[in-house]
Amino acid sequence: MSIFPLRALGALVLSLGLTGAALAQASEPPAYTARAVHRLPDGSVDTGAVVKSGPDMRLEYTENGRDVVQIIRRAEGVMYLLDPAKQTYFEMRGAPAPDPTGAGYMPPCQEGDPGLSCTFKGTEVISGITAEIWEIGMPGQPGVSTVLWDGARHRALRQTGPDGSVMRMAFLSMVEVAGRRVEHWSMSFEAPGQPAQSGAWFYDPELRVEIREEMITGAVRELEDIRVGPVDPALFEVPAGWTKLDGPAGPVPGQGN
Repeated sequence: MSIFPLRALGALVLSLGLTGAALAQASEPPAYTARAVHRLPDGSVDTGAVVKSGPDMRLEYTENGRDVVQIIRRAEGVMYLLDPAKQTYFEMRGAPAPDPTGAGYMPPCQEGDPGLSCTFKGTEVISGITAEIWEIGMPGQPGVSTVLWDGARHRALRQTGPDGSVMRMAFLSMVEVAGRRVEHWSMSFEAPGQPAQSGAWFYDPELRVEIREEMITGAVRELEDIRVGPVDPALFEVPAGWTKLDGPAGPVPGQGN
C-alpha cells in the first residue's frame, strides 16, 4: 500500500523489536500530517501533502499545473476529487474497504474478490515473523503466485510468481528516519534471465505506514515533516457551497492496497 501522490494518482503503497511493533498494532494509529516526496530516476521530483486520521485520508498535489485535492473515506467507500481553483468536485462511490494502515490483521485477498482465487496453505517463520503462506491465482491465467504474508504489516515478505520470479524482504535493524524510529527492511527481486534488483523499505510501526521506500526501479518515495497529532475533521469534507460535477463511473481510487 502506498499513500504517496504519484504522477498517476490524480488519474486514478532475530530481534525485530517485535514487542513494540506488536503493541502498536493493538490500537488505531495516531493521526498525522506529512509532506510526501516522490523522486524519480531522471531527477524529477513530485511533492504533495498527506493528512491521515483513522480510515480517512486527504492528499494534496499538483497535476498538469493545477492544484488537486483527493479525499478518501474508506469506511464509507467514497472518494472526492476537488478542484480548489474552480471550487468544484467529483464524487465516486464504491463498497466500504478496510484501511491498510488500520489496527489488526488483514488478509492478502478480500473476501468475494472475483478477480482472485486465494488458498491458505500454512505458515512459515521469516525474519522472526510467523507469516501465512497463500497461493493466489487469477481466473483464466496459468499458474499461481505463492505469497508469504505478514497480516499485521499488510505486506508480502516473499512472493514467488508462476514465471519463477521471486521478491524477498528481510528485516535488517531499527533505525531513525525523519525523526521516527522505524524498521529497516531490504527488498530484492529476481526474474529468470535478468539481473537481480534491490531496494529498501522503512516501516513505521506506530503509524503503520512505510515512510520511505527505495524502489527497485531507482525511484524513492518518502514522507517528510511528519507531525503526529489530531487533525481537523473538516479536512475530510467537501467545503460548503462547492459545485458537484458528474464524475466518471468506476471503482473508488485508493481502495486497494
